Amino acid sequence: MDTPLLWHIPLSHYSEKARWALDYKRIAHHRQLLGPNYLIRAWRATGRGTLPILFLDGRAIGDSTHIIAALEERYPEPPLYPGDAAARQRALALEDYFDEQLGPALRAAIVTPLFRHDQDVALRVLTTGMPDKAYQTLRPLGRTFPAYYRFRHKIRDAKLEADRATVNAALDRIEQERQGRAYLVGDAFTVADLTAAAMLGALLQPPEIQYPLRVELPPYLQDYRAALLRHPATQWAAGIYRLHRGGSAAVSRRLAAR
Repeated sequence: MDTPLLWHIPLSHYSEKARWALDYKRIAHHRQLLGPNYLIRAWRATGRGTLPILFLDGRAIGDSTHIIAALEERYPEPPLYPGDAAARQRALALEDYFDEQLGPALRAAIVTPLFRHDQDVALRVLTTGMPDKAYQTLRPLGRTFPAYYRFRHKIRDAKLEADRATVNAALDRIEQERQGRAYLVGDAFTVADLTAAAMLGALLQPPEIQYPLRVELPPYLQDYRAALLRHPATQWAAGIYRLHRGGSAAVSRRLAAR
């Protein structure tokens, strides 16, 4: 069998979700960083212009949810899906909620003010974990790339407060679902916990994160981050990282961005 290959972007919370699943199951895999020009390559591979993409058993699998589903089928131990049907349905529903609500809203809540006030810092943040060439490629694009990025991810300045409200609602949802328990579904770590924590990984910057930020955030974002880190749900997510993130199962040097 060929070693699975993951195309990913370091900062992406969806890439982090896929990396975490591979690492949690201790699946030896290769990783390849794709740079800002990933769109065409992703379309050719899966018909979708998104990352991550996992090449597994001769298939190109796009979307972190589909990647985890394929990994559960191919490598069932340790499981990320609960064995009980009702619990599995709940875990998958929470996975979808955090993917569709928390992830995009938190991205917009961070990127919107950066593009508005500190475009150079925004580019440094978005190219976290990439060779400096990626930053140098984007830097001359001026306003073109920010406009494209906003369009690509449906980010609008006028929605900033609504996006931050969505983030707060998702954090409250975590606490409502947990009800003081260690995990969101049942008494074991599942895809629901992994997804919620992965969506918060770039914000949390826990010691276990494999691609940490290398740039200092402006004071207005430091204040926003500090406020979110006081929420019990982010403290819980940091604990999930500590208990379950583990080290990388990648077996080769990460390839340069292309």
